[in-house]
Amino acid sequence: MIDAVSILALALLVLAVVASGVPGVPAGLLALAGVYVEYLFGSGGMTLWLLFSFTVVGMLAVVVDLFGGAVAARGRGASTQTSLLAGGAGLVLFFVAGPIGVVVGMFAAVFALELRREDRSVEEAWDNGLWATAGMLASGVAVFLLVASILIGYLVFVLWFGNGL
Repeated sequence: MIDAVSILALALLVLAVVASGVPGVPAGLLALAGVYVEYLFGSGGMTLWLLFSFTVVGMLAVVVDLFGGAVAARGRGASTQTSLLAGGAGLVLFFVAGPIGVVVGMFAAVFALELRREDRSVEEAWDNGLWATAGMLASGVAVFLLVASILIGYLVFVLWFGNGL
């Protein structure tokens, strides 16, 4: 039988999976909130080892979500300053133009900032903008897979084998 705490934890985990597709929403933190709600207030179906495993995966999702695009841009040769400013521009544009604003904003910010550098050609700035944007999108896929694995683990190990279902 599923209790109210398990329903809340499950709702937070499902919300985390959905939020992984929305830039700027901390899907990893939502997943961790669901896991900790179950652990702290649930009926005891979650072991400490399982909590630790979920926490590691959730923290990895947070790190990938925060730094995925910047790492891709930096790996391609963009400056750290460019990567940080592009992330900030993407976050601001999320509130102005939604998810499309993040994608366009990330590309435009990296392109413009890299173009201002003396040693960058238009082609290099364009490539860096594409790499940063692709990295951000790829990190979104990685975050989705990470939080989905927490959801599946919760369903299987806590609700199914923990006799919640």
